[in-house]
Amino acid sequence: MLDFTGKTVLVTGAGSGIGEAICIEFGALGANVAASDIDMKAAQAVADKVDASGKKSVAIQADVSDEKQVKKMVAGTLAAFGRIDVLINNAGIIDGFKHTIDLTVEEWDHTFAVNTRGVFLGCREVIPQMLKQGGGRIINAASQMGKTAGDIIPHYSGSKAAVILLTKTLAKEYAEKNITVNCICPGSVDTPMTAWEADQFLKMNGTPVEESYKTWISAVPMKRLAIPRDLAKGYVFLASELADYVTGQAINICGGQEMH
Repeated sequence: MLDFTGKTVLVTGAGSGIGEAICIEFGALGANVAASDIDMKAAQAVADKVDASGKKSVAIQADVSDEKQVKKMVAGTLAAFGRIDVLINNAGIIDGFKHTIDLTVEEWDHTFAVNTRGVFLGCREVIPQMLKQGGGRIINAASQMGKTAGDIIPHYSGSKAAVILLTKTLAKEYAEKNITVNCICPGSVDTPMTAWEADQFLKMNGTPVEESYKTWISAVPMKRLAIPRDLAKGYVFLASELADYVTGQAINICGGQEMH
C-alpha cells in the first residue's frame, strides 16, 4: 500500500523544508518525483538526492503564482514521466508580520498569489490529466493558522483558510471521478521558514531567537516542533491506498497543538 513504483508525484516548493522531505520520502517509496521550486538550484539539489537513491527525478523551475510557469511545470512533468498521479501543492510564503491596518495591498496580493492562486493553478492544470488517467490524488498545504486566527499575519491566515475551502470544493467536484483532494495543516515545523520567522521577531521586537522557539515548543502538547518528515509521512498516507476513502479533509499534523 505504500509502494509508489510507476507513479509520478509533482511537488511544488520542493527546494527545502517540508517540500524536500516530501520528495525524498516518495522517492524512497519508488515514485518518480518532479521537484519544482522558484529556486532552480534548490530544486535540482533535491532532485539529485532522489536520483542518488536510485529513483528518477526531474527538477523544474516555476513560480506557482504565474499561470504560464505552472503550465510549463505540468508540461515538463508529463514530458519526463508521461503521467501525474499525485499533485502536492506545497509552495507557500509568509510575507512579513503586520497588523491589518499596516498591511499593504502588495503584501496581501503577493501572499494570496503564492499561497492560494498557486494552489488553484496547480489543481486546474493537473486535474484534466488525472481525469484522462482515471483518477489521482491532490494534497494541498494549508496551515493551522487557516483554522485559528494568528497574530499579525492576517494575509497568511486568510490565504490558508482559502486553501482549506478550495480543497473541500474540489473534493466535492471530483469525488465521483476518483480524484481525492485533501489538505494538511501543519503547526510549528523546524524548517528554514521557521528560522526566518524567529529572526523577524528578533528584528521587530528584540525577542531572542531561542525565546521564540521556546514559546512555540511550549504551545505543543508533545513538547517538540515537528520535523519535515513528520509532515511528509502525512502526505504519503493521503496519497496511498490507505486513504482511498478520504477526501475533503483538512488534517492537522501539529503534535496536538490544534484539535479541531
